Amino acid sequence: MAPPATDAGRVKAQLAKARATLATAGIPLPWLDAEILVAHVIHSSRERLHSHPDRQLTLAQRTRLRRLTSRRAARVPVPYLVGEREFFGHMFRVTPAVLIPRPSSELLVELAIDWLKTHPNARRVIDLGTGSGAVAISVAKAVPQVRIEARDVSARALRVADENIAHYRLRRRITTVRANLLRGAAPADVILANLPYIPEALRRIRPKELEYEPALALDGGKDGLALIRNALAQAPAAVKLGGLLLFECDPAQTRRIVRLAQGHWTAADVSVHKDLAGLNRVVRIQT
Repeated sequence: MAPPATDAGRVKAQLAKARATLATAGIPLPWLDAEILVAHVIHSSRERLHSHPDRQLTLAQRTRLRRLTSRRAARVPVPYLVGEREFFGHMFRVTPAVLIPRPSSELLVELAIDWLKTHPNARRVIDLGTGSGAVAISVAKAVPQVRIEARDVSARALRVADENIAHYRLRRRITTVRANLLRGAAPADVILANLPYIPEALRRIRPKELEYEPALALDGGKDGLALIRNALAQAPAAVKLGGLLLFECDPAQTRRIVRLAQGHWTAADVSVHKDLAGLNRVVRIQT
């Protein structure tokens, strides 16, 4: 026997329907995405969905959920559908103008915070390829004495970063600058770089979700190191003596980046650090 019509509009039923649609489309974690979308539509938390499974969705909410579920089934990333992403314990506004912050980039933040806390006189930080501003804001919130210059070549990305900076009331401490890498930058104590590093060959076989993210924030040229190589060449004039540089990269690129770094700083302490997945993710250069 079919359930009463009113049951179809309840949270439990809408969750099951969204989950089934996403599972059929081959979405890796359909239950998780379904929960995020339903919670977003009804302005609730994922936890409350299960404590209030009989809550009724309005017709408008069901219509919106159906539209969002269809877009997710077409591989539109969830953060773009809900307009936000959590990173380093903070929520950030994201749009298709910026790369979606990844958990792997939290290592960049952790290493920067650790160094800054042991170097209390360090004041100036450059966040290169800031995108949404997630890295810059996370560092600024953890280390009150720093001032950060958040750089990006994309004006659209900087508008999103400015929104996030304003939301966290950090306009006095974080300045956004539209620039090509480190060109014209005054020397800093720390340079953080999360630049595009996907090689040309991998762009042809990348997951469909990446097609929705800005190519400008992903494509690293033929070998994936085009921008990183240029930034390293500019960096000796943009980092103070005794300063720190942190470059996020693909695990397969770390050896080449280490060699490039050693070519620019023969006496530097260059090391490679693993992310939570155990993969080489950040090259650390202590000048």
